[in-house]
Amino acid sequence: MGLASCTSEPSLQSYYVDHQDNKNFMVLDVPASLIVGDNSQLPAKDQEVLKSVKKAVVLALPLNGENEEFYKEERVTIEQILENEKYSLLMRMGSSKSGVRISYLGDEDSIDEIVIYGNDEEKGFAVARVLGDDMNIGAILKLAKSIGNGDVNVNVNSLEPLMDMLGEKNDSLEMKINKQRQIKNGDSLK
Repeated sequence: MGLASCTSEPSLQSYYVDHQDNKNFMVLDVPASLIVGDNSQLPAKDQEVLKSVKKAVVLALPLNGENEEFYKEERVTIEQILENEKYSLLMRMGSSKSGVRISYLGDEDSIDEIVIYGNDEEKGFAVARVLGDDMNIGAILKLAKSIGNGDVNVNVNSLEPLMDMLGEKNDSLEMKINKQRQIKNGDSLK
C-alpha cells in the first residue's frame, strides 16, 4: 500500500481563514443586499445580474507605520496566490507604487467568484472576493459601468469601514455618485 503525497497550494480562501483573526488585518463580510439598494427601475436583465452576486468578503491590511515588513511579506504571498492558473486574469492596471488586479474563478459565463486585489505602498492592500452563482463577467462589467454612471442605487455607507481604513473620505465617493446622478437627470449642480 503506497501513500501519495498531496501538495496543496495555498488558496485565497485558506489565506482569509488564516488571517481573519490577525490584528493587522481588517475583515468585512458584506451581503449584496447591504451594498445594493432598490433598483426596481432597472431592466430585468440587469436585476438578474445583481441577483447573481451574493456577497463580498474583503480582507484588508492597512499600513500603520509599524507593519511595513509584514505588509511586504503578505503582499508577496497574496500575489503568489493570485498568480495561480486557476485565477483567470481579467484586468490589471496601476503603477510601480499602486495597482489593481481583477481575476475570476470559473468559466466566463458561469463565474462563482471574482477577485479584486488592490495595493498601495502608502495605504496597504485589500483583497475582495465577490461571491455569487453563475455570474457572467461581461454582464458584471456592464453593470459596473452602470454603477460608475450612477444608474445603479449603491449604498455607499455600507462601504464606510473600508473607506475609513484606506483613508478615503466616504463623502467624496458619495458626492461623485450623486453628481453623476444629478447630471444624468438634468439637475443643476451648485
